[in-house]
Amino acid sequence: MKLIIILLICLIETSYVHCGKRPSFVSDEMIATAVSVVNACQTQTGVATEDIEAVRNDKWPETPELKCYMYCLWEQFGLIDDKGELNLNGMLTFFQRMPAYRAEVLKGISDCKLIGKYLAKGDKCQYAYEFNMCYAKISPRTYYLF
Repeated sequence: MKLIIILLICLIETSYVHCGKRPSFVSDEMIATAVSVVNACQTQTGVATEDIEAVRNDKWPETPELKCYMYCLWEQFGLIDDKGELNLNGMLTFFQRMPAYRAEVLKGISDCKLIGKYLAKGDKCQYAYEFNMCYAKISPRTYYLF
């Protein structure tokens, strides 16, 4: 379950550069656990660490590599369903144990899922990017790009 949240907060990076604020429930242990996935996705997509850091500082570079990195993380953490869409049940399950975040997470998922349904039919990387950007705006306390 920890891996699911690692991704929700969607998303990971190879270095331990902590730009921006990460949610308090994203522990150093979670980040360490995710390093291999982060490294694999960063290598596979060629995303620049600077682009990942920019997202953490609420800047959203529109590079194809960053967009595909976000989707790669979902894939690597098993969060993609058979339709190629983000499976949101794992995110919801994790936050059920954190009542302080529950309403915010539910709103973010509910509002951003509509974007996902539209974009999942086209470019999967754009879908991941749009969902992440939407979710980060609605629920900044629970969003972190690793």
